[in-house]
Amino acid sequence: MLQENADIPARSIAETVNLSPSATERRIARLKQEGLIEKVVAIVNPKAVGRTLTILVELEIQNEHRHTLDQFQRWLGAAPEVQSCWYVTGDADYVLLVAVRDLDEYNHFIDRLMEQQQALVRKYKSLVALKTVKHSLSLSVLP
Repeated sequence: MLQENADIPARSIAETVNLSPSATERRIARLKQEGLIEKVVAIVNPKAVGRTLTILVELEIQNEHRHTLDQFQRWLGAAPEVQSCWYVTGDADYVLLVAVRDLDEYNHFIDRLMEQQQALVRKYKSLVALKTVKHSLSLSVLP
């Protein structure tokens, strides 16, 4: 229930799961303490902030030296356009989820990437999202 709406009051959850509100609050606190709930965030509507263009970017890098990877990952972590980033197996080394206003902003991001990380990035491939079919951060918690 919290994955769908973290603002739901404990008393509403308590009614649904047949617990007292105080027991429900203790269980939620324990889930946070134990790290099952990492953080509670607000999901911003991309249209409301003008970030309507989603692009998946596959990056192939020159070398995979630990120091170089750490530095590159810090650069990606600081890039405001990069919403998510994964270090992956297969043809690409990284897959990025990039959220931008338009192609001009995306091209500016790519120019910055290729200029500042030119010694590391071998090539990139852009996949423009035409339609969002599913967007969720929920994980199945059932056994």
